[in-house]
Amino acid sequence: IDPVESFSVSASLKSAVKADITLYLIDVLEGITTQDKKLIDILNTKKLPFIILINKTDLLSKKELEKINATLSQTITFCSHVPILKISALKNTGIKKVLPLVNQICIESSIRISTGKLNRAMEETLTKYQPPVVRRVRPKFFYLTQAEKKPPTFVFFVNDADRISDNYTKYLERSLRKLFNIKHAPIQIHLRSSHKKNKNAKNV
Repeated sequence: IDPVESFSVSASLKSAVKADITLYLIDVLEGITTQDKKLIDILNTKKLPFIILINKTDLLSKKELEKINATLSQTITFCSHVPILKISALKNTGIKKVLPLVNQICIESSIRISTGKLNRAMEETLTKYQPPVVRRVRPKFFYLTQAEKKPPTFVFFVNDADRISDNYTKYLERSLRKLFNIKHAPIQIHLRSSHKKNKNAKNV
């Protein structure tokens, strides 16, 4: 990796870690660069809240903007909760939407949900779609609790975390987002085997 690029990435990440919300600016004329993809992936992996701003949208036609938006949405399917705003700093369009969205994400990041509500939500989620059978055994879920906020971190206690697939974990995340209206903040899911030591927990 180029030393200048490496320094730029490192500096950007240090700022993102300190910030409540990161505004990730993409020049619509340059498109989505390889570095953009790397940084977005890192921000998502580190569970940092951010908004993608596509700037200079006044310079493109509606059709061109739709194409850019479709490309970006396809690029970030792994973090589809991240909002994308089309703006023009020069024309001052779309700018008024930024602060309300920042406030919304801050509220979502600070959410605290009682264990009772979480376990009712877990029962509802499991009833709709049970975890698939793995090696002739269907995984059992015992209870759910919230360990942290910023980002909201949820711990599912199960009989064997290794039997829970990544796809089912994504289903659990989607369900929690829908039930508790967490649209854009990052959330973290931990699957913990109740009969094992914590070091054997499966973190996702």
